[in-house]
Amino acid sequence: MHKVIAESKTFSKILVAVDELKTSTASTYRAIDYAVNIAQDYNAKLIILHVIRTDPRVHGINPPSHVIEMKKEAEANFAKMIEKIHENTDYKIRENLQIKTDIIASVRIADAIVSYAKDKGIDLIVTGTRGRNKIKNALLGSIASDVITSAHCPVLIAK
Repeated sequence: MHKVIAESKTFSKILVAVDELKTSTASTYRAIDYAVNIAQDYNAKLIILHVIRTDPRVHGINPPSHVIEMKKEAEANFAKMIEKIHENTDYKIRENLQIKTDIIASVRIADAIVSYAKDKGIDLIVTGTRGRNKIKNALLGSIASDVITSAHCPVLIAK
């Protein structure tokens, strides 16, 4: 008979990937809440990532104005998001909560999330569902489904 040894998993870096911040769904906000709670429980660093859907290789050094505008909107929404996190978090915990935001550009959103997570040594990816693409996957959405399939670490999907 084989003896199973349970290994306790700890998280030091948690990535929460958010979708288009202007049209964020309730599951996006639940994903953020889960990620904040887990980060608090494990005293982990929380990274909130937004991927702008565009091909950075096409734009070169000077991105077009719509990409610059999307980045500005993401930065403004990050500020609101962090303010909301701080409002909903106990003062003592808030002082210890490390939050970083990042914005990257890619045509392939899921691949960008997975690559970012691997490059940055992320221990857990948390994301919401979109559920817009009924043909591919009505419950998860294609991005969440692709992240689950390709990620090197555990993935938590907030529904």
